[in-house]
Amino acid sequence: MNEQNHAHSAAAAATAHRPVVVIGSGFGGAVVAARLAEAGIPTCLIERGPWRDSVPVRSMGIDERAPFPQGRQAWRYLLRSLRHAWLPGGEVTCNRRGLFELHLGRDLHIISSSGVGGGSHVYSGLNVRPPDPAYWDGIAEGLSAAAMEAHYATVLERLGSRAPLADDGLPNTLEERFRDNPALAVRGTDYALTMGFQFPEVPGQPRRVTTADGVERDETRPGEDGNLGSIGGGKTTLDFAYLARARRHGLAIRDLCEVTSIARHAPGADGGSFTVAVRDLRSGEKSTIAAAQVVLAAGTMNTLKLLFASRAAGGLTGMAPLGRRFGGNGDYFGYWNLNDRSRDLSVGMPAHGTLQLAQAEALGAGVAWPLIAEGSLPSPRALPFGRWVGSKLAHGTYVAGMGEDAQDGTVEYRRGRLRIEYRVENSPIYARIKQAFKLLGTASARRIYHFERPITVHPTGGACIGRMAADGVVSATGEVFDNPGLYVADAAALPKPVGGPPSLTIAAWAEHVAAGLIASRAAHA
Repeated sequence: MNEQNHAHSAAAAATAHRPVVVIGSGFGGAVVAARLAEAGIPTCLIERGPWRDSVPVRSMGIDERAPFPQGRQAWRYLLRSLRHAWLPGGEVTCNRRGLFELHLGRDLHIISSSGVGGGSHVYSGLNVRPPDPAYWDGIAEGLSAAAMEAHYATVLERLGSRAPLADDGLPNTLEERFRDNPALAVRGTDYALTMGFQFPEVPGQPRRVTTADGVERDETRPGEDGNLGSIGGGKTTLDFAYLARARRHGLAIRDLCEVTSIARHAPGADGGSFTVAVRDLRSGEKSTIAAAQVVLAAGTMNTLKLLFASRAAGGLTGMAPLGRRFGGNGDYFGYWNLNDRSRDLSVGMPAHGTLQLAQAEALGAGVAWPLIAEGSLPSPRALPFGRWVGSKLAHGTYVAGMGEDAQDGTVEYRRGRLRIEYRVENSPIYARIKQAFKLLGTASARRIYHFERPITVHPTGGACIGRMAADGVVSATGEVFDNPGLYVADAAALPKPVGGPPSLTIAAWAEHVAAGLIASRAAHA
């Protein structure tokens, strides 16, 4: 018995010194990795994209940086990879340092991003809670809206998020442009959304400031901190908001490295319960990391692909519901052809506010109006599209609808490729958004153009939280039922659509996963 206890103690001690490997550095991975490192847990963060070239990252002493797709380098760094079932191997890599990944499906197209900091570089800076205040209730034991509220508050504090004020002097607001249009309800909407920006202390006079973590950043310049990145750091991104401090606590970050498989095995004397296979995208060199636990947060599509591929290779087992309950968060985008020649609309925030008609129940009795946000398009100076397209960018805006889709799609893995089955007609939200676009066009006398197929930047589900292994891939703690020690901390775990911007909810979920993992490590120390 003493020998068994000694062996167990030796294995536990070895495990404590083995790192937790976190895969992906977006709103799931960056949060988990930072929290673990700051708790003194050895942690290695693996990201297949590069560090981005920005004022904050330069001040952090990162030497190798990839530019954002702007100016002369726009086309070179715009697209990282293109996925389609008909492509050789299912994927073509255009530039490993590119910013966007595009997955083309039959009924749903998906856009995601690549880089240290993940989607925080390309999102509109909206940090808002789910439209449904009871979003987390009834999902699984141990989860509730009340219990998750502390995690939301923690994220908002870390990001320094707040709603803009009228005194911030933001240009091209909805209220300024449409206050004389009685058909649109725009009063106060520009100041109703919580945003992750460093607003200038003196409106219109942005300065360079230093954060509490010793990182330099510029106060926001509307029109320069949008969906193609924030070079000055006016938009709060995860690479410096979370990872700068975590690096000082010992977080190891391996950028331009791709995890190719995860294998779980019985822990031995070395304490490693997982073997993570990694390929260095600079050199092509392959290596492995022995990990005590693994946290998957590579973005919904890449997380699902890693789970499928690792199971197919025999490294992971079970996960019968994998690929089920997949959705697009009701995302639907359009171009509002305002043709406003009196101003440059690209000089504005990436999200102005929400659009709604003044007429109550404009879509019909009892039909709820969807969440529709409007924002500035990239500056014509950032993308060399030519005069005609440049004019459209400067004198029009984008509109983004979101809502609760059915999230009843499936993702399958065939011959190394992901295949999505998603039927738009199962989700009435898309018809409601299309009708809302039409009504907004009529009210403004300016048409909103949109594609027939939805394009989502917020894919959710496929490795959902459940009450047991039969109805979910992960438990209420984020741990995979059939593979203890493996966690999912990104939007792949969300069992239903957020129905609004999901970034804050993903980060809150990651805080929850990290807190549970820290407590578990402490209990077994």
